Amino acid sequence: MIDGSWTPTAQFSGCQWIWMDNIGNAQLIGTRNHVRRESPVHSEVEALQWTMQNMLQHSTCQSFGADCKELIDMIKEPRAWPSFATE
Repeated sequence: MIDGSWTPTAQFSGCQWIWMDNIGNAQLIGTRNHVRRESPVHSEVEALQWTMQNMLQHSTCQSFGADCKELIDMIKEPRAWPSFATE
């Protein structure tokens, strides 16, 4: 599970991920701050990228969960989000 936090006036945004086992117990948790991104969606993308980089060190995980509808839509149909092509 991943999440990104964002507010328009803060200097920083945040990211969090939680790796759960197959019965729902948290195994690893990661959190960090970074310079505030352009939008909430950018923060969610940052959280997903950072989570994927971390998971490569710990697991062959192939499944990620997010509560950001825009991020999920972006993954399903990346051509519909050309401004995020470099992300």
